[in-house]
Amino acid sequence: MKIITTTTASLLMLMSSAHAEGLTTSADGKKLTVTFGQPTIKQVLHYRKMYDKKPFPDAEIYYYDNGVYKIISQGEDHYGVYSMQGKFEDETFTVRFISLPSGDWGNKTAFHQLTFVRGEKQNVFIQNAIVDTGEAIAQQNGTYTQEKNTVTNPISTKWKDN
Repeated sequence: MKIITTTTASLLMLMSSAHAEGLTTSADGKKLTVTFGQPTIKQVLHYRKMYDKKPFPDAEIYYYDNGVYKIISQGEDHYGVYSMQGKFEDETFTVRFISLPSGDWGNKTAFHQLTFVRGEKQNVFIQNAIVDTGEAIAQQNGTYTQEKNTVTNPISTKWKDN
């Protein structure tokens, strides 16, 4: 767990800087370079059941092929890392997210697991989350759409009220 925390903190420092590519240097002079991978998929989530502390009905997730993501909504704008069980093209797949520490989560990490199911009439998801304090957030759910991600560097991508 310490490796994830150290990597997560390093990634946050890099991604909150003015550009996506950067270097973090430790006290002993060792460096970690992090960049966004190639863009893969963009999902737009429409929540039906929301977390009462973050009642934002819509969100966009930008995925990159090296396991980095960015999520934006009316009240969120942060980065993290993800791992998939299945593929975006599958009828059912699960994505596990660890957000990097950000103001969105009290400068701590949060874990989210979303299971996506492609349906005939609409695509649905179920979300479970745990924040760094150990609080389990009540299950959330909604619908989603999925398309090609064309944003190579999401640093300047911000939420636009529609």
